[in-house]
Amino acid sequence: MAGAIDESTLRTIDDGRAAAGEILSDAQTELQKIFIVFALGFAGSFYLLRQWLFPYLKTRTITNTEASVNALTAFDVVLLQTKISMIGGILIATPVILYVSRKTLRDRGWLPDNPLSLWQLILLCVGVSFLFLLGLLYAHSFFMPLLFDFLISNAQQSGLAPHYSFVKWFRFLMLITLGMGLAAELPLFMVLLSYSNIVPYQTFRDKWRHAVVIIYTFGAVFTPPDPFTQVMWATPLLLLYMFSLLLTRIILTIKYSSDEFGLLKIAAKHWNIILGSMLLAGTLVYWSLARGYGAMASAYLTTYGIPQLPPIESFVPLSRQPAMLALGAVIALIAGISAYFIQLFKTVDPTEARYSPAPASAGDPSEVDLSRLDADSIAVAPPEVFTSMSEDEALEYANQAMERENPEKAEAILDRFDAAQATAGGGGSGGSGSPPPQNQSPSAAGGTGDAAQATAEESGSDNDVGDVITGTTTGVVNSFTDEERSEDDIGGYFYDIQFILSSLTSKTFRIIGLFIVVMGGVFTAMYRGGLGALQRDFLRRLPEGVTASEVDVVPLHPVEGLIFNVKIAAVAGIVAVLPVLLYYIWPALKERGFVSRDSGNRGIIFMWTMTSFIMLLVGTIIGYALVAPTIISWLAYDAIDSGMLIKYRISAAGWLVFFTTIGVGLLATVPTTLVFLHRSGFVPFSMIKGRWREAVVLIIGIISVAAPGGVFGMLLFSIPVVGAYLLGVGCLWVYTFGGRRVSPLRKSRRA
Repeated sequence: MAGAIDESTLRTIDDGRAAAGEILSDAQTELQKIFIVFALGFAGSFYLLRQWLFPYLKTRTITNTEASVNALTAFDVVLLQTKISMIGGILIATPVILYVSRKTLRDRGWLPDNPLSLWQLILLCVGVSFLFLLGLLYAHSFFMPLLFDFLISNAQQSGLAPHYSFVKWFRFLMLITLGMGLAAELPLFMVLLSYSNIVPYQTFRDKWRHAVVIIYTFGAVFTPPDPFTQVMWATPLLLLYMFSLLLTRIILTIKYSSDEFGLLKIAAKHWNIILGSMLLAGTLVYWSLARGYGAMASAYLTTYGIPQLPPIESFVPLSRQPAMLALGAVIALIAGISAYFIQLFKTVDPTEARYSPAPASAGDPSEVDLSRLDADSIAVAPPEVFTSMSEDEALEYANQAMERENPEKAEAILDRFDAAQATAGGGGSGGSGSPPPQNQSPSAAGGTGDAAQATAEESGSDNDVGDVITGTTTGVVNSFTDEERSEDDIGGYFYDIQFILSSLTSKTFRIIGLFIVVMGGVFTAMYRGGLGALQRDFLRRLPEGVTASEVDVVPLHPVEGLIFNVKIAAVAGIVAVLPVLLYYIWPALKERGFVSRDSGNRGIIFMWTMTSFIMLLVGTIIGYALVAPTIISWLAYDAIDSGMLIKYRISAAGWLVFFTTIGVGLLATVPTTLVFLHRSGFVPFSMIKGRWREAVVLIIGIISVAAPGGVFGMLLFSIPVVGAYLLGVGCLWVYTFGGRRVSPLRKSRRA
């Protein structure tokens, strides 16, 4: 296993291990202080969680009297409280550990050589904390109360009792809280990326449509499907994105103006506009207040339900006249700053390309100063620099580099000078005396053979990769079959699969559209109360001894009911798409010989779809009317007889009802599917009968991975499926008169 890791990775791991050891060694001398800080953080977090945070979150989210938060075990609250307190203690102690280990970190180069000044560090910390707290304020004041009101009402509408698990409820709240807090850091994130020129400002500006799609996609995935909830999630983020664009533009404009023009020079150049804006705005505000227009406007707005504003002297400890002057001065200052930034934006455009190579018309390439370049820059300098240079000048530049203890630069200068003189003298064209073409470098003039060889090697490398994949697949297939397969056969299968998938390219929109329509329709029906109606009707069908009031279905997670609806809708969409998918790939299957050419047209798919739908409907009705109520009552009777309170989890009870209703219908489609496989020539009866052991093992293997409940769950789900398969084999034996009625002959797939 160690051979799979290269030396650089091993070296990095060793360096990290050594650094961690040195940090811990430095921390050992201050271990007592670190432990005290950790203990204080742990105790403080534990106390705040118990006395303030848990009650506060419950009052903000659980406002309905029928909803509750419950501890499923005796240790749920204590263990969760301890885990969070430990995390809080570690976070509080981490700065202390880094501080006592600063020498080790600096020696290893993990600390910046030019650290931030104290005021910059304080400003950064204040900005990060303010934005994070702003996100928390929005989440706890607006988003979470509305979200839980919707979730609780939707659960009650679906017939579910909203009794949440304490652990799952708290984790969900922490996910929302941290998500909103981190999302509020978007302005700082965009400013840092643009300021460091990692992501240009114009990228954020031009790709705003992508940002809108990403924000609404996250809202659709991580929030309930209610449009109001998605708007509550997406609208603040969009406004925050727009504010981040404005803030980034302002900061970049200030940066570039200070570098190129100077902030004071711009203010001095446009002093008349700035001063005029200040005088006009301040005078207008003061005159309006003095004439009583402010009171008139406030009284007019009260007719629209807006409360009347108090007089301005109530905001400051001044009389009315000085208060009007102060307000006019504040408005004048705001107008002056706005005018200054407008002129700043007109003077400096932060979207202009900076630090990019100068165009060819920017100057003579031969005038480049080599004394300011390093060895790497000299290697890519224009050749005109060295062509127009004399030998004495080249030696002088080389001597200067040697005096500065930079032999690599001196060698690069002499090498480029010799190559430029040789090219100018006709030596770069293979001795023919003619210069190389303009669009071809001297080294590339004679490199056609090397390029061809490299292309051949690359093609051979691709072929080697394909041979490895094909050979490996051949070995795997041969281990499961009696007949040996060659690599040509396996490669042909890959081509067949590619051919079949390519036949669906023009039909992808229809297939995906059908899936979305069916899934959306089923989800909407269940979301609008269909799940509750089914539950009430199902509970009325329970046998005597089990009443509907004695059985409750609860979501332990706040969004568990919605997720269950999505899964059921996805299953319905897949079932609806499968016949259409077979219909579209049927010609390709015939073309590649996977089905018999004599098995008829695509009407056989319609026949299989209709028979399977009828069997599915009949099986579902039988399961809904007989199988599911009997099993549910049998499972619940002993608990009710013992005086226990029964509350089934929606993710468990819902799937139990699904498998005992629709699952029975799906089992009923197994015989019709086997007949379809035989009749189409896709899998003949001889193979179905001869490979029944492999089919049983495959069924048990798939169910053991997909089904919950361990061995018991595997047996519980495997026995009905295996029984349906064996029943289908028996029905197919009757249909084929014991195998004497064979399917249409399959033609060879290969000539």
